[in-house]
Amino acid sequence: MSDKPRMTKPTIKVLEALLVDPAREYYGLELRTATGVGNGTLYPRLAELESYGWLESRWEIPEVPGGRPPRRYYRLTDEGAARARAELARVSRRTGRLRALSGG
Repeated sequence: MSDKPRMTKPTIKVLEALLVDPAREYYGLELRTATGVGNGTLYPRLAELESYGWLESRWEIPEVPGGRPPRRYYRLTDEGAARARAELARVSRRTGRLRALSGG
C-alpha cells in the first residue's frame, strides 16, 4: 500500500475544498456542494483520507434530541494539510507539463 492516496479528480476536488480553510471543520453536505462530488464517491474519499491520517472526523452531539440527524465533521490534520498542499502542487506541475507537451 502506498503512503498516500491516489490523486484522482474527486480526491483533488475534496482536498482543494478542505484547503480553503484547513483548520475548519466541514460536514459532508458542505463538501458535496463545494466539490460537486456525489455521496457515493465523496464518503469513500473521506474515509480513505482519514485512513492515511490526512483527515480526522467527529460526530456532533445534536443540540435538540430528535431533531435533524447528527452530522459527521471532517477536518484536515496539520500533517494532512501539508501533504495535501504538496500533492496538489505536484499534480499541478505534472498536468502543466502534460498541457505544454500536448500544445494546450
